Amino acid sequence: MLEKIGIGILDKYILKKYLMTFFYSVLLFTVIAIFIDISEKMDDFIKRKPPLSSIILDYYIWFIPYFMGLFSSVFIFLSTLFFNSKLAQNTEIIAILNSGLSYGRFLRPYLIGAGLLFVLFMYLNTQFLPICDKHRLAFEEDWLRDHKQTQNNNIYNMLNDSNMIHMESFNYVDSSGFDFNLESFASGKLVDRIYANRLTWDRKKQCWVMENYTRRKFADNREYIYKGQKIDTTFNLKPDEFFEKTKVVSSMTNSELTEYIRKETEKGNPKVNIFKVELYKRSVIPIAFFVLTILAVAVSSEKSRGGVGYHLGVGFALTFTYLLLIQIFNTAGNTGVLSPLLAVLIPPVFFLFVALYLLKKAPK
Repeated sequence: MLEKIGIGILDKYILKKYLMTFFYSVLLFTVIAIFIDISEKMDDFIKRKPPLSSIILDYYIWFIPYFMGLFSSVFIFLSTLFFNSKLAQNTEIIAILNSGLSYGRFLRPYLIGAGLLFVLFMYLNTQFLPICDKHRLAFEEDWLRDHKQTQNNNIYNMLNDSNMIHMESFNYVDSSGFDFNLESFASGKLVDRIYANRLTWDRKKQCWVMENYTRRKFADNREYIYKGQKIDTTFNLKPDEFFEKTKVVSSMTNSELTEYIRKETEKGNPKVNIFKVELYKRSVIPIAFFVLTILAVAVSSEKSRGGVGYHLGVGFALTFTYLLLIQIFNTAGNTGVLSPLLAVLIPPVFFLFVALYLLKKAPK
């Protein structure tokens, strides 16, 4: 059946080894990661005594897909490099190319394998892994963290097109904010500004109470000032909405994250670029599988006196460079130095040019 679509014996051989090496690499590194994670969290496990069943079923069973998704591109690169290097050391690549097969044709099963993993991880990154992360974070919140996040600082929020609020800090425990400002605009001009030393949530009345407030109204080129001790007010926000979700965006599916970005953009949240970087990474990482596969094949196609170890050494150096570039440009995207999409795209595009150059230089 596969022969009918142009996949021959050699293609099946390379494709099988490619996928097997990848999943073996994932299994090996995941086991190592679990042992390292256990050693780091052993004191917390002993101190808080979570049930063994909870550790396994509520944490580590979700930790495995989280770790796999986090380093999937690294596993792709290293497993491809290892397998292709073994082919080169056994002079199998020379035999394949001497049989009249072009180098591009030799690459095809690798690209098919990258395509299969691309489809798999596009689904995992956008739908399944966020659900896994939600379970993992819930366990950490219940059993591992000494202090839950209770306060946020420097909060901006756009209520609508004409009203904006700002607070220096908000305490989630008692639902109170400090140095609160509510500004209203009309035709681009400030028409009303209320400042309060303290803002509290009245649970019985389901409204906000401003304490020690000063109100300034601007009309007819004049300023009117009103002061008071307390005043009730309502605006379309509940205390939960002031809770910063920066650390839990990884647990949102793509549709949830897209909607969250839309709401935070409307509120004027200065951290919205962080959420956009997370969203774009989920699609760009699987696309980078093709780039890293081509790069790994190009680097390891020539037989070396140093054997597989030499190719792995080069591979680890390139992996470190790739991860470093991702960290640098993601930070640039998070802080707004670059647009989030551009920041996420630069590392794989740069390595695409490196891969194409090395591919041109590879022995054929």
